[in-house]
Amino acid sequence: MTTLTYKQVRGIVGEIDDGKLAAIVATGAKLEEIVEANALAVGKTDIVGQGESTVRGPVMEVYVILTGTSP
Repeated sequence: MTTLTYKQVRGIVGEIDDGKLAAIVATGAKLEEIVEANALAVGKTDIVGQGESTVRGPVMEVYVILTGTSP
């Protein structure tokens, strides 16, 4: 398992404070999980509220860090 760097995470989610950045890295989420969580956070996916898929695991952890809420 490769640990993502802060630079890689910022490249996905944009500028966020260092505390949130460290929390995201600490989840151990993979690159694609952070991409998915960020897409949910910015409304670029239709998963939330559709009942089609349950968001859980690292994707949920990163989503909560980014938004402060759960879907």
